[in-house]
Amino acid sequence: MKKIIFPLLAFIALPTSIQANIDPKVAEICMKAADFKGCVESMSGPTNKNSSPVSSKYDEALIFFEAGDTSSAMKKINSFIKDNNSSKEAYLARGIIYSYDLMENEKAMEDFNKAIEIDDQYAIAYALRADHLYWELGNASQAKKDIEKAYKLSPQDTYVNLARGNILLDYAYVLIDKNKNDLAISNAKSSITSFEKVISDKNPEKNLIIKRLFPLGVTYEAHSYLGDANFDILYIAYKNNGDRNGAKKYLKDSINHYTNAIAIAPSQEESEKYEIERDFDMITLAELHLYRGNAYSWITKDWKKACKDWKVSRKLGNEEAGVNARQWRC
Repeated sequence: MKKIIFPLLAFIALPTSIQANIDPKVAEICMKAADFKGCVESMSGPTNKNSSPVSSKYDEALIFFEAGDTSSAMKKINSFIKDNNSSKEAYLARGIIYSYDLMENEKAMEDFNKAIEIDDQYAIAYALRADHLYWELGNASQAKKDIEKAYKLSPQDTYVNLARGNILLDYAYVLIDKNKNDLAISNAKSSITSFEKVISDKNPEKNLIIKRLFPLGVTYEAHSYLGDANFDILYIAYKNNGDRNGAKKYLKDSINHYTNAIAIAPSQEESEKYEIERDFDMITLAELHLYRGNAYSWITKDWKKACKDWKVSRKLGNEEAGVNARQWRC
């Protein structure tokens, strides 16, 4: 089973109002960006009646978080919450810091719960809590309830769909291992619906939080997961069920999505750099070529394409691709 290991705390439209008295340290960070104003304003979003007024401390917390300065981000967000204890966005942002940077699961849950307590229709908070429950706490049952609540509240939201797709796809792998093929197929198809909504968003990286957690973008990852769902779950299941036409369709779809992912993926060097600097795993170009090669290997006339992909993957450092290439005498 290929487990999805990305911490998906990402797409949050957080309100902001930039003030003139920006912390000099924040200004220094943004001066390194190509567009200073864009650096500061990139986390802007619509306000609503449930939102508290947002000050520069809140804005600066997001800037520090994006820059990887966890200590400064926490100080700013704590100071803001002290004066604005009804801000659902602030509790959500602090929960992300607790979960993503500090690995303090209980405190993260407290903040996600608080955000939902303030606004029980807050779709992003349900999605983030679902993500945390599933990947960090192993509570699949409650996670699925939360993510479907989020999806019902905001079915077009990119982050909600990204989190939902990953949870449902990973659960499909679990079901396959338990020989519950029909349920696995259902979950995989639902994950595809969500991932397709992710790739339809032309500008997913709208704020500093998603830039921090997905510095190299999310669209290529969604294409990769679509490749996985179509190949690992649906192609294999339909093939085993004797549905050749269905299996052929899903195999073709998987190759198309892996190809799309490869076309827009960051370089292997960029991915490895962020893996080291940010201490999390990424889908790399080497893996994408491995997966596409595996898919090609099921098409007799395309075995040379499989070999070509495996050789590229091996050259980029993937050992499994090297084993495949040797076994197939590429």
